[in-house]
This record gives sequence, structure tokens and C-alpha cells, in this order.
Amino acid sequence: MLKKAEMEEALALLHILVSCDTVNPPGNEKALVLKLQTLLLAEGIECQVDEFAPNRANLIFRIKGETTGKDLLVTGHLDTVPPGAIPWKYGPFSCAIENGYAYGRGVADMKGSDAAMLYALIRLKRKKVLPQQDVVFLATAGEEMFCLGSRHFVECDGMRNIGAVLVGEPSNGDLLLAHKGAAWVEVTTHGQTAHGSMPHLGTNAILAMNKFLTAFSKQKFNIPPHPVLGMPTYSVDQIQGGVAINVVPDSCTCGIDFRTIPGQSQEDIENMLQSAFAEVKLNDGEFKAEYKFTCLLPSVSCPTGDKIIAYAMQAAGKDLKQRGVNYFTDASSLVGNTRLPMIIYGPGEDAQAHQPNERLSVTKFFEAIEFYERFISNYRIES
Repeated sequence: MLKKAEMEEALALLHILVSCDTVNPPGNEKALVLKLQTLLLAEGIECQVDEFAPNRANLIFRIKGETTGKDLLVTGHLDTVPPGAIPWKYGPFSCAIENGYAYGRGVADMKGSDAAMLYALIRLKRKKVLPQQDVVFLATAGEEMFCLGSRHFVECDGMRNIGAVLVGEPSNGDLLLAHKGAAWVEVTTHGQTAHGSMPHLGTNAILAMNKFLTAFSKQKFNIPPHPVLGMPTYSVDQIQGGVAINVVPDSCTCGIDFRTIPGQSQEDIENMLQSAFAEVKLNDGEFKAEYKFTCLLPSVSCPTGDKIIAYAMQAAGKDLKQRGVNYFTDASSLVGNTRLPMIIYGPGEDAQAHQPNERLSVTKFFEAIEFYERFISNYRIES
């Protein structure tokens, strides 16, 4: 159990994280990384500040374990989404605490987890407790936009000796064993400009896009459901076209957000797009369109029955609800299509992510510290 002084110390660490504005874009995570580095150095923990772009940096450090071999990666991201236009009851960077909740942008997604994981590692260091194997802590920049920091970590061969991964994304205290991937596609239809008063002299790209979307809405996923994640989904979330009200548009672009499941390939999505193109062309020989992928992050799933699940239950001291989620995490780039054991556990409610007046249960925050401490110290990776 945490003592009162430790609870106050942990909340002070949470305040440091939440009060530092790391809204992405632009991120500016380096400022927070440097604050955390100073705090960790005072605890005798040497850190690496990995700046991979101006003011964008990952924080990395290693805690030595009892045995050599594969490492346990403990990870979370430092960036947040913007607070939004709706006024907040408390300042989004205040980390105000009232009625058992801490409020602030990112407090659930996922600075509460970051603070809990860091404080758990600090406690282990102070107690001189050695984990079963080396533990690598990675706090990433840029997760909210294309997982930039974790992709950089992978490109720098950071995963070479990792044997298992613990991700601290919000899970509401449940055990998440799988999440969907993201395939973001940009579709562009082409036409020819003309004066708005003489539309017959041009080809309207917006009307062409309408034909595509009508045909695309008939497409079905040709894949069985995943036992945890169910079926993949897609959502048409952006559309742009035209330059002026009196000009026939020669270009129109839409953005489609696909959320994928294990076993689904890029080719599956391309077949759906091509089928819709072909249907339009049957009735419109002048139809011209193209597509490109702007983001392609794989879904991830923990191997069925892996012992990491039992260790998580042991660390929690109870049976945890096991489920999957639709959002993606840094595990997409860190774990990808490998068979690495992976769990997601965090004190934040996933329903609170990106919401105004985002909040975190202080009780669950303290519970997460103890969960992380027990899991990190007891989990063992077999060589």
C-alpha cells in the first residue's frame, strides 16, 4: 500500500506531466522530457533524451534486472490531443483534483499511466528491488499523429532485445489484449474546370466523388470477425473540393479511416476501393480517380493464453476483464505483426480519451502504481 507521503509525491509527479503542454501538433515533448530527466537523475536513474526532430523527443532509460536475456519494455506516450473549443470546468493543464478525480488534458490518455509507471519504477529503485530481467522504459513523442516517436525507436533498433511489452494506454483497469490497426486512405477524383454558369463544358470532380462514395458504401469486408475485436470498420471523415462557388471543381479528395483486425491485409482494402472504382466506370467512362495510403499501422494481438496474462492477473490480485479496443497505440509500430507478448493496462477510462473535462480516478491511479510495481518486479521472460 502507498503511504500518504507517497500518494502526495505521485500526485505531484502527475501534476508535472499534465501541467506541461504537449498538445500535438506541435507536441513540444522535449520540454517535458527534460523535466522528467531532472527528476529521475535525482533518483539515480540515468536517462537518454532522444530528440529526433526539433523539440520532439523520446525519454528512454533502463533498470537493471537479476538476469540477462530479453528485456521488458514499459511504454507510454507524452503527447496529447488539443483541449478543443468547449470551455473546461478546470483548466486543461491545471491537474485540478476534486471529489476523487484529477482533471486535465491527457490525464487519462495517458499521462496518468506515465506518472504511475514512472513512480512504480522510482519505488523499485528506492527499495533496491531488482526486476526479473532488465526493464526498458520508453516515453514517446508523437503517438497521436502516426506514432512518430515509437517508429523512430524501432528504426534505431530499439526493439532488438525486447521480449515483452507493457503499454499503459487507458483501459479503465481492464486487461486489453488486442487493438485494431489504422489504414488511412486519401481518395481523389479528377475532373475539368469550367465557368459555373457553363457546367456542361467541365467535369465536376465533386459529383464524381459522390458516385464513388455511393459505390463504396456497398462494399463489404471479405474477412471473418476477430474473436476479440470483431469486424473491421471504416468511416469517411474528411472531404474537400472546389476553389470557388462559380468554378466547376476539377479535384475532390476524401479521407477514409479504416480500423483493421489481425489477418487483414492492405490488399483487402485496395480490393474494396478498386471494386468501387470499377462500378462507377461501368456507368461513367470518363471517371478518373486514384488513392493513396497516408497511414498504415497494423493491428496487434497478444498470443492466446500467453503467460503474461497470468502475471497481469497476479499483479492485480484479482481476475481482470479481458477485452480489445478499436483505437490504436504505439504497440502498432513496436509490436506490429510479431508474436511478442503484449498487454495494455492503464488507470484511465478509455471513454475519457479526447473528451472535454478529461478526468482520472485518483484511486485507480494509485492502484495502477501498485499494479505496475508488482508486474514489473515479478514478470519473467524465459530465455
